Amino acid sequence: MTETHPPGPRGSSPPDSPRFPAFSEAYRRHWVGAGNWAGRTLHDVFDAFVETRPDDLAIVTKDRRYTFREFKENSDALAAGLLGVGVGREDLVSVQLPNWPEFCFLQIALSRIGAVIQPLHLVFREREIRSLLEFCETDVAIVPESFGDYGYADTVREIRDELPRLRLMVVARGSAKGPGECALDALIEEGRENLDRLDGLENDPNAIFYLNFTSGTEGNPKGFLHTHNTLISTFKMAAEAMSKMNPGMVNLACSPMTHSFGHFTTYQCAMGGIPMVLVDRYRPVDVLELIQREKVTSISGTPAHMIGILHHPDFSKYDTSSVTSVGVGGARSAPGLIDELEQVWGCKSANTYGMGETILHTRTMPFDPPDKIRDTVGKPMFGAQLKIVDQNDRTRELPAGEVGEIVFRGPTLFVGYHKQPELTAETRDDEGWFYTGDLGFADEDGYLCFAGRAKEVINRGGSKIYPKEIEDLLSGHPKILDVAVVGAPDDRLGERVCAYIVTEGGDELGLEGVREFLDAQKTTKYMYPERIIRLDEMPMTPTGKIRKATLQQDIAERVKSEEAS
Repeated sequence: MTETHPPGPRGSSPPDSPRFPAFSEAYRRHWVGAGNWAGRTLHDVFDAFVETRPDDLAIVTKDRRYTFREFKENSDALAAGLLGVGVGREDLVSVQLPNWPEFCFLQIALSRIGAVIQPLHLVFREREIRSLLEFCETDVAIVPESFGDYGYADTVREIRDELPRLRLMVVARGSAKGPGECALDALIEEGRENLDRLDGLENDPNAIFYLNFTSGTEGNPKGFLHTHNTLISTFKMAAEAMSKMNPGMVNLACSPMTHSFGHFTTYQCAMGGIPMVLVDRYRPVDVLELIQREKVTSISGTPAHMIGILHHPDFSKYDTSSVTSVGVGGARSAPGLIDELEQVWGCKSANTYGMGETILHTRTMPFDPPDKIRDTVGKPMFGAQLKIVDQNDRTRELPAGEVGEIVFRGPTLFVGYHKQPELTAETRDDEGWFYTGDLGFADEDGYLCFAGRAKEVINRGGSKIYPKEIEDLLSGHPKILDVAVVGAPDDRLGERVCAYIVTEGGDELGLEGVREFLDAQKTTKYMYPERIIRLDEMPMTPTGKIRKATLQQDIAERVKSEEAS
């Protein structure tokens, strides 16, 4: 039988929507016909669920609980309030909020009025906020009055004159202090009295709904655009599958909702009826308290989040026996961490591989063999397809076991990069394949083994060394909490292997100790680190990934300084 594939996803902005790109009509027809796109919006699916179980628990914080009825009432009121101040279809709304219920209300409300949600990380300060609001051409910014020790609203007030497109700032848990501002609470209360504004609203599931930015190692974040269709169908299937497997599921996500990994926790709640426990700022002790109090069954986060919880000195003081599933994503997960999670909670964690552009590509499942869960990132999910190609000749598909570029095709492919059509075109071909820039290989059973970013590969005298292999080995050392391997510049060999480590209790761990450990693992000698640098903590992105570019710059500067002296 002849294989069918989607036509090229390349499209152009339709005449009535010049602001954002769109898929071609043929591409849209393909995924609808294949049954992967349901043609529904986030608020459509949410409304349908609320009708069936309005009094079930939806959102939990340290201080408050919301049923699905209350969730809908607040999000509807917020949608009406936003319409009342002129926010509507295709307006780009930048949201810089902690994991508060207001963020969840906004996700549904912005879907209902046809606006585009664009999350901003809370660690961003004036320079980054100005840059992103200017690049996005943000129409509305929604920020807290303050959070922690930082005044977000005052920052936006100070840069308003530099952002001519920004016409409104909405202040959460604060008050309006001038023209062009309003309080989020006031919008909700005003909207409760004017719900008729929502009558007759209809939104296109092919419309752009989500804009977020990559946080990769290249130092040049790119804004990826998704529609309802590229997001909703997959998350609906995943949420329904999870709720069936565990009818009493209670979910706690450690990742911020400004990052895709945390952002889509709301989707699982809205579409699968899975209660979500919100942590507005990641503190391991707060997570432990909520697990115990709410009998949390499912916890998700980055490897750094899990390590912080498992290694907290008060971990044993809390009852976490309710946990039956763990999702680790956002960054590589070392085999040692997977083993520890199974030892502590008796559950097999899911290793996932995806990126903002593809959402979810591959995933391990609890029924997979233990070695696949430890050493791979699973098989393609929900209609996705995988192939590995030669980096230097993308027309040549590589056989099992050979490392090359990971290539994706599937219904969750992003529409394009915001305001970067040339960059979008470079990533895809006429058969709907997306070239990720990541390296890996497929084993004989079709499981993907992730090797890292192409730019992270170490070339030592012509030998290609993949940092993840060494990182996975060193993560099994009893004294090493975290590790990152980069190439150190070298005049003779080009690069040498350098390992940055964080150790238990800040203990020193010399090169000889590391080599002895690798000797016991029967590791190939050329992979041995030739330099060890101990850090108190790794430099991290806002999404919980190690900043490899920062470490590469650091070792380059160290080598240069040593040569000069």
